[in-house]
Amino acid sequence: MGVKIHGALLAIALLLALQTWNREAPTEIEIERTLVWQRDTSAVLSIAYRSEGLDIDLRRHTENDESFWAGSQVSYQGGSNVPAFDTLRFPLGLPGNKLIEDFAEFRVLRDLGDIARDRADEFGLDEPEATVFIEFSDGVQELHLGKAPVGSEDRYAWDPPEGSLYVIPADVIRPLMLGSEALRERQVHYFLASDIARVLIKVEGRERVMVRRPSEIGDPAVWYPLGSPEQPDLTFANFMERVGQISIEGFGEEVSAESLIELMRVEYFDENDEPIGFLELYTESRESGGNYYVFSERTKVLAGAIRSLAERVARDLENILR
Repeated sequence: MGVKIHGALLAIALLLALQTWNREAPTEIEIERTLVWQRDTSAVLSIAYRSEGLDIDLRRHTENDESFWAGSQVSYQGGSNVPAFDTLRFPLGLPGNKLIEDFAEFRVLRDLGDIARDRADEFGLDEPEATVFIEFSDGVQELHLGKAPVGSEDRYAWDPPEGSLYVIPADVIRPLMLGSEALRERQVHYFLASDIARVLIKVEGRERVMVRRPSEIGDPAVWYPLGSPEQPDLTFANFMERVGQISIEGFGEEVSAESLIELMRVEYFDENDEPIGFLELYTESRESGGNYYVFSERTKVLAGAIRSLAERVARDLENILR
């Protein structure tokens, strides 16, 4: 019985994961929801969220012919309109990109028609908690957010001035209400370790090229110098495993370029010798306990790194390029 229950739970988890991330076609859950509008994601230019304590702006950017979404956020102390910190900028991760898709193809749990116009106070829409502005290439849609239905994290929303009252699903609106921590990029790379065939590491003017050879399932990959497959380097293999563990702690900390020390740059190539990504590791001090920062093809801007993971890599650098 326990095995069957475990298997059923696993199947449900996998189904929910597929429903969450597969956007090629509407899922069964989405089909059951009421379609309000449907646009291509390319028609979405920006999304803004305005509330008493939080302002968020999400906008499409283009860099080196690549289009990506990034956001900025300002928090306020007790609704005083005094920012709690400087504007925080961050690239969108998978949840943020899903939000763009959800507002391009906007579906709600219920469309209650125009009943909110004379009963706005019942739904918290006489004094909306927040307003969402979705800018399309042909105009702007507004959504005023009200109360949550009893026993739910969903939200009532009104589409003024002549629109309907909706119940917006919590999974659609909640990430925007939570802000950057629910929307930001969390991955340094999207490629897999198995996609890497070669790396070029640069440290203080020195370079090293190493080749990766896949091993048996469950065993670590073998790394060896270019042209010397008979000389596997276990120390380098351990080093690359630690580089792969470097993680993003957050975005938004203002750091002057002059104060940064570049510790290394790693360039990744696939089996066709095509570049698939890079990683730059920085610190503000070579003394133990300092902060570390990463910049990659996914972060788009400098990101704070989890110190303990970055510090292990920094300690190994001298041995790697001997």
